[in-house]
Amino acid sequence: MAFLAVVVATALVYAVWVLWVPLLPDNLYLPLLDLGKITGYRWRSAILYLLIVLLLYGLYAVGYQRVRRGQVGLLAIFAAGAVFCFELVWAYPATAVDVFSYVAHGRLLAVHQANPFVVPPDQFPQDPIVSYLAFPDEPSQYGPVWVLLSGAFAALAHGDLLPEVLLYKAAGAVAHISSAALIYAIAGRLGAGAANARASALLYLWNPMLLWEMVANAHNDGMMMLFGLGAVWLYVARFDRLVLAALAAGVLVKAPVVLIGPALFVGMWRRSRARAIESALLALALAVVVYRPFWEGLQTVTALRRTDLFTASLGSVLRMGLEPALGLPLATSIARSVSFAAFGALVVVCVFLAARAWTDLDVLRPAYFMLLGGLLLATTWFQAWYVVWPLALGAAMAEARRHVEVALLSLGGLLQYFVFIYLWVMGLFPSSENLAVQAAAYFAIVGPLLLAVALRATSSRAAAPLQRREAVPQGGSPPGN
Repeated sequence: MAFLAVVVATALVYAVWVLWVPLLPDNLYLPLLDLGKITGYRWRSAILYLLIVLLLYGLYAVGYQRVRRGQVGLLAIFAAGAVFCFELVWAYPATAVDVFSYVAHGRLLAVHQANPFVVPPDQFPQDPIVSYLAFPDEPSQYGPVWVLLSGAFAALAHGDLLPEVLLYKAAGAVAHISSAALIYAIAGRLGAGAANARASALLYLWNPMLLWEMVANAHNDGMMMLFGLGAVWLYVARFDRLVLAALAAGVLVKAPVVLIGPALFVGMWRRSRARAIESALLALALAVVVYRPFWEGLQTVTALRRTDLFTASLGSVLRMGLEPALGLPLATSIARSVSFAAFGALVVVCVFLAARAWTDLDVLRPAYFMLLGGLLLATTWFQAWYVVWPLALGAAMAEARRHVEVALLSLGGLLQYFVFIYLWVMGLFPSSENLAVQAAAYFAIVGPLLLAVALRATSSRAAAPLQRREAVPQGGSPPGN
């Protein structure tokens, strides 16, 4: 009954959120709306947003603890998750316009018979979708698997925006639920008990940030990580020849999942060099076949074109902090160099750890840290939905510490919207790009995690003297004295 109460309460909170920013009847047909424009830039809206987020995370934590205690069945977890997904299908994508860029690139392929990797949407200004785009002059920044899927959706929808958006939301929901099922299967393969495996699935499936970003906003990162998790499941199930092909399929949706490739390859290499090479060759063959219809030279590979953008990251804080003394160009160069150098050092350490690993879990830990480092170091342009990269693998590893890390990072992802959409626009920070707002957004992201680490360290120090006293026999003295 307690778990059912959590499910009902969570569903009601999502219902409030959806009714607050509904997809229909009008919002879908008004270009470039966002959460602030729909709800108003006022304190009442800001506080309601904060309450919704905190309520959802509180209920999420209670549900997670119930499952870890073995009190909840797998069917109940997934049924509730499906209900939450269905609700959020009807929310307007109020914190990102990416779904409209997917629509635009799908129409380029299916309607305008243009190459989405070379031709930007604004080459067809008569298409109404152009007015919805934040970057109308950019070709697709994703991979050919995603573009092909986008083209299929455009062909099915026949230029009708509502069916197109609903198709992307449905795909996001299916990918989200399927990923949770893979996480459950991976956790079981890694030796997690039944309750911990179910908790791993819930950690992903019920995560408020993921539900909002993968279903309401329909981001393709969820589809990317579905293939990445498929690669991990193939690895732990010993289907090594298919591992890198599955991973390549994810990379051909969006690039960041490639970061788990080195650890998986090293793990397979130690098991069988021949199978590792076969797996790599199969992945390469898949990439060649899928890219071939679009290939027009290196310009076709567009995935890394946004490395000059900075927001809500360690790099953005460093850049804004150095700008007054060094000027913006030099500050940007230093911030990018520091971010990439730190990530490069992490890559070296992670590959070394993977080479010394003896168990599958020991191989997946460096893969997880590669994704986490890619998010917190290499990504200078942070967006909330990027947290799905480490969250998917962290959930599958079924370790309590990893679960806490990724859950708190996801909370921080939603809190940064509170800074950018409300506090900044309402005038709490200067209106131009500035160090104060970038630092506030960055610490909103990492703050919950840093607070948890500080509290853990404090409680450990406080418990240490008590543990030492308990170890001393009554009437005696400490060992060694």
